[in-house]
Amino acid sequence: MRRASTLLSLLPLLLPLACGGDDGRGTDEAASDSTSSDSTSDDKGSESASSTGETDVGETTASTDTTSESSTSDTSTSESSTDTTTGPSGCQGDPAACIDPQECDVISGECVDPGSACTLTGEPVQCGNVFCGPGSVCDDQGGCIPIAPCGNVECEGEQCWGSACICERAINCTTATAEQLNGPFSTDIFGLDFADDCNAWMVTLRSGTDYLRRMTPAGELTEWPGVANLNMGEVKVLKAINPQLPAPGIDDILIPIGEGVPHTTGGELGEVAITYTCCPSCGCQANPPQGVARLLEGDPNPLPIVLPGVPTQGQNGPFANTAADAGPMGLTWGDDLELYVGNSMANGNFDTADLLMGTQDMVTQFDSRVTAAAPVSAVHLLVALDTGELLRFNTAIQSTTPLVDLGLGVTSLSHDSFTGKVYAGMSDLGVIEIDPFTGETAMFETMPAKGRVAVSPDGKLWYVPAKYAGGNQPLSSWDLPSSF
Repeated sequence: MRRASTLLSLLPLLLPLACGGDDGRGTDEAASDSTSSDSTSDDKGSESASSTGETDVGETTASTDTTSESSTSDTSTSESSTDTTTGPSGCQGDPAACIDPQECDVISGECVDPGSACTLTGEPVQCGNVFCGPGSVCDDQGGCIPIAPCGNVECEGEQCWGSACICERAINCTTATAEQLNGPFSTDIFGLDFADDCNAWMVTLRSGTDYLRRMTPAGELTEWPGVANLNMGEVKVLKAINPQLPAPGIDDILIPIGEGVPHTTGGELGEVAITYTCCPSCGCQANPPQGVARLLEGDPNPLPIVLPGVPTQGQNGPFANTAADAGPMGLTWGDDLELYVGNSMANGNFDTADLLMGTQDMVTQFDSRVTAAAPVSAVHLLVALDTGELLRFNTAIQSTTPLVDLGLGVTSLSHDSFTGKVYAGMSDLGVIEIDPFTGETAMFETMPAKGRVAVSPDGKLWYVPAKYAGGNQPLSSWDLPSSF
């Protein structure tokens, strides 16, 4: 049985709105249709006041039969799909109606000049029998699902687009200051992540007992020791991938149980997971083993291992440090509430951990060692290999699509839930901005020393020094876009 609180808080994330049609072909063929063009359109615009689209969830199904406004059909082959409301009669359903150089803004439904403020425009991308417009992306099964900065999808006929979009970053909390974070909180820091409530979480890499630490926005510090003498590698917090879409109230929905509902019941917003690591050439303890742990606050054993691992080590790791480039890496929460991690049993393997059942499964084997991962949609993860390759992994159908080869090792990947961009920390200290669906990249900043990067809910990208690996610098941050 799923926990009602989990489903209620995460239903917009677990059951993304989708539209599509099954033309009788198998999933593999439908997925191949979208692989060559599985991308989102460029967002265009600049700073302006906020504008949000509206949609009603689950009332009617968008139909591909244009002969009748009231006709409905099964709109997707994806298990993660739900019905969508028929869209408004603006240009969204017919983007070609806008006369060049004007473009269709899916937020307002009006034809606008290129570069207009608070607009979301771009070319739709075919996905099976439908087209996914701006604010949506193909789920690789013939349906469109929402991506940042949109929370839902609407459709007219075969045309779909993102709705419930925002054009100004919503900031509901503020992280602790750099001065506070650079106190005892950051001693021996190696990994950092932020929860939706702006709590900062870190793990150490040091000689002796390692620690998980939390700092609240008010600067209150709490720490938990790890088991035995294992190092810690990464920390990841389960958070909303589309936080701009408010979760429904407890009386607003009925909870579906059965096939199509993600099978993990262990994850709730704010849940924290870490990796325990060790390198074979450094000497590893066999008991307890390394692996993935979860935080059980208040428990006598607060960081029990939920996914045991075996010693693995990189030869050309992004940190160029044997202890830092060892053990499980690429820890991330999927939007299906599962934990994913690479290299737990062998270099390149990718496993899931079911927290409640205490089970683990290998979902795929990559060609090289995993170094980082991040969720980018309800069914997609971005995964980095130590060769510099970035892959998009679909958790629903366990398929992999090559995205771009950066040519250098990746220390970290962090997703911005407002812009939808992913920020990669690189072995040469560069920070690269990546569109996880088109593969477009741009140089963003340069880290002062070896380390990682992490997006915070208040619109900042933080530099995280890897102090053990030569990143003996303070934490610092860069501002991310506040509007478009």
